Amino acid sequence: MQTTMTCAEESRAVKETLAGTVKPADTFFLIESSLPEYGGWGDGAVKAAATSGSFAPHLRHLQSAPRGKVLFIRRPQSQEKNFYVALTNQDTPRIYHAELADYDELLGLDIASLAASMTPKINGREMTEIGELYTVCTNGRHDPCCAALGTPVYHELLAQAGQERVWKTTHIGGHRLAATMIAFPHGIVYGHIDPADAEAIVTNQRAGFMLTHKYRGRGAYAGHQLDEAAHKAACAAEAVIRERIRSYRIDDLRLDAVDQTGGDVWTVRYLDAAGRAHPAEVSIKMSAPRQTSCGDAPKPMLQHDVSLLSAPSCGKI
Repeated sequence: MQTTMTCAEESRAVKETLAGTVKPADTFFLIESSLPEYGGWGDGAVKAAATSGSFAPHLRHLQSAPRGKVLFIRRPQSQEKNFYVALTNQDTPRIYHAELADYDELLGLDIASLAASMTPKINGREMTEIGELYTVCTNGRHDPCCAALGTPVYHELLAQAGQERVWKTTHIGGHRLAATMIAFPHGIVYGHIDPADAEAIVTNQRAGFMLTHKYRGRGAYAGHQLDEAAHKAACAAEAVIRERIRSYRIDDLRLDAVDQTGGDVWTVRYLDAAGRAHPAEVSIKMSAPRQTSCGDAPKPMLQHDVSLLSAPSCGKI
């Protein structure tokens, strides 16, 4: 099938479901760098930097963290070396900041302190906890949709949240869903974002709410050790359950269990703040062929069908 649409235009045209399109990662490392040694943010910026060059040992150290994800960040005119660590678990999501004197300091990050839910330390000094951060993918050399759609969103987020809390980032994943972004500390990933959405995202994030109609998923649900398929099923179910029970406060719904009940079928159960169970069955099917990236040949992609199940009035099932 030939198409004149960009991958993002096609995704929007077919009304692709966003929830369930995020890979599991609950520890994020955000490193400020334009990567001049590597010719800038190329197609696979993080992968290239982890393979060779001066950043390679630093990234290998960071990637030793379980379920870790590295992103490079930047903004115009900044010549600093800002570094953030986000721990996006269900109970106590946090994000920490440090300004590095040299990138070699990354080798001094105590990875063990992350697993122990302690304040991260670099070379013995504690990082500083902050309240919020927003990162928008503008990695146009990975896919032109990211730059074309992400850059206007970046500028509108600046107006809503302020320069110190907004960054451009390398590829988040799912560029056909551009503009795509992450709201920290919860690690909430949004897709199909337009500049007009920025105010609602920031306002809701600060009030402890999420936007389910733009929701792709969250950082891995710590403690559940979910593989990619189960994690995506959990995120797909969450959006549907939240819409059904009109529960948009981030902390009012908690993942309780994910069980594979068939080859491509999962039962996902969430608990609300009152302890009531909200189960759903999630099955995986394949879509009609479409672009995953601009210029790629169309191919079928995973899609999730979510069916809500009945549950007792309270307690676990």
